Amino acid sequence: MSGQILALVGRQDEPPPATPAAAAKLVGVLLRHLRLKQGYKQIDVVRAVPEFRSDATLSRYENAAVTLKAEKVFALLRFYEAREDWIREAELLLQRPHEQSWWSSFTDVANSTLLALFALESTSREVQVLQENNVPGMFQTAGYARALMAGFARAQSNSEMRRKYLEAIDRRLDMRRRRQHLLDEPHAPTFKAVIAESVLDKELGGTRIMREQLRWLFNLAENKPNVHIRILPGSALREESPLHPAITLCKPYDGADGCSVYLEDKNRSCELLTDRAEIETYMASMDDWWPRTLSKTETMRRLQYHIDRLADEEPE
Repeated sequence: MSGQILALVGRQDEPPPATPAAAAKLVGVLLRHLRLKQGYKQIDVVRAVPEFRSDATLSRYENAAVTLKAEKVFALLRFYEAREDWIREAELLLQRPHEQSWWSSFTDVANSTLLALFALESTSREVQVLQENNVPGMFQTAGYARALMAGFARAQSNSEMRRKYLEAIDRRLDMRRRRQHLLDEPHAPTFKAVIAESVLDKELGGTRIMREQLRWLFNLAENKPNVHIRILPGSALREESPLHPAITLCKPYDGADGCSVYLEDKNRSCELLTDRAEIETYMASMDDWWPRTLSKTETMRRLQYHIDRLADEEPE
């Protein structure tokens, strides 16, 4: 598929669309992807599917420029002989405009870019994360997250901003907890995380909080079938570094169609990439770094090593 895939992030220099519009865009991306995969021109589809009388109507559906009617969407999916899981996914996305997304109530503590990330995660088939700074937010325990947020608040030189951030910690923790529920949902995405070993060496919040965090990572890696955690050893970072220290790649479908990349700068800002060439560069980078990680067995052993190390440091 050529051209820029907007997915959930909107056009460059424009704010991300509202969640219902974002879900509709993903349906449009899927419809266009299936048409091109089958080698059809728009006129071919219009001639074969009675529900569509013109190229313009089909184009509006592929771009989600109109309210999508389920019967028309499913007529296209049947014509394209879409896989059953894609049909179910389209059905779920079409229900989004009638639902109230949980993140819509957290606009007081999250900017539009972060809210767009939550929407992206909720509609992805797979989410890939690379983290050199901290444990990924989706895996953070309450104690670890609180220590992280408190540290950021105390770092503010302006006393009013410091007070504001400290007062918002409980609210932000609630938002993080709600976000983590995604891992337990029936249609949860596959979540692949690359975590630099230097993150495990830290004792953020103190020995006990860090040990609790590492034990939770171990539990997720061992017991969550849709979660794949891999440790990136220090030896892999001796000669080069990833393109960015905190990358999240959201993949709504197999392949590159509709993918988005979220970049987070430590304690500063965040960015959603909309340029297809940039997105493909980061996708290639993520694919390149995954083989450099420890295997699942080695990752579990390394996590246990750091858990035991912290246990030895705990006061009697």
